[in-house]
Amino acid sequence: MIASSALTPEELSAERSALVLGTMTWDDTQPEVNAAALRAGLDAGITLLDTADIYGDGASERAVGAALAELDDAERTRLRVQTKCGIVRANRATGVGTKHYDSSPAHIAASLAGSRERLGVETVDTLVIHRPDLLTDPETTVRAFLDAREAGHVGELGVSNLSVSRAQAYQAALRRLAGPESRLACVQVELGLHHRGLVEAEVLANHTAAPATGGAVGLGQWCRDEGVELQAWGPLGQGRYTGRAATESAADTSDEATVADTTQVVAELADRYGVSGEAVVLAWLTRLPWGVRPVIGTRAPERIAACAQQGRAAEAMTTEDWHRLWTAARGEKLP
Repeated sequence: MIASSALTPEELSAERSALVLGTMTWDDTQPEVNAAALRAGLDAGITLLDTADIYGDGASERAVGAALAELDDAERTRLRVQTKCGIVRANRATGVGTKHYDSSPAHIAASLAGSRERLGVETVDTLVIHRPDLLTDPETTVRAFLDAREAGHVGELGVSNLSVSRAQAYQAALRRLAGPESRLACVQVELGLHHRGLVEAEVLANHTAAPATGGAVGLGQWCRDEGVELQAWGPLGQGRYTGRAATESAADTSDEATVADTTQVVAELADRYGVSGEAVVLAWLTRLPWGVRPVIGTRAPERIAACAQQGRAAEAMTTEDWHRLWTAARGEKLP
């Protein structure tokens, strides 16, 4: 095993890339494809890889570990790795068992040991609790994390897919147990032009069109106030606004006409800014005042490069452009 990149908080801040490279689709049967994606990520300045123990039943972590092992020391030092744990699936081969969430100390210890082995690292930079386990108190989970950190197995703790109150409970437990300056490394949620609940809940407060957000209203501002990084998974909406067909999901209530209209606006702005459509979609997120860090999930080098243009798009995007995109994606005017 190799040691993780041990950077100071100041160095981590300086090295923080605008985007995170997600590896959910990576597997250990196409090492050349993974290597090309990683190379494109490095060329784009990406410094953080995101994976999880359940992605491909561990195949993603093995693929990430193999790709990292091929880097030279200077390149490896630039990269940090975060993985997620806490979802337990039924046995895929037999169908035995029930999918459930587990953030107990025993599960965290076992999951982290498996992740470290598959990734080939002594220390995982950040461990993210994948889904809320209501049967395990946040303080119990935090104690397990601190034990693992004391053993040198993990650096930071993050959480995902949870309410503001649950995030606050984790933050409070960290500060009680590890000191008042302690904080979560990140909160990760689905967020994008296609999945706008957190944005619309802020603007449409006390309006009949206000969306249900499962207790996440105010999460973006809370993260900013607390210095917790807000990561957005699925930020491109599976390419629905950049000419790529999206699979249907419960979260997508857009009709074809609305998607087509939004796609046209994205294309017009991309042409005006001289960037890719992906960059425009991501810039809509990064223009938010919450310090959003999108997690892009593509392995295509050309698309990774396209996403890396989001900084230029964000600089060019006016307030009117931002609202024009939002209005198009809503399919109706703002109140």
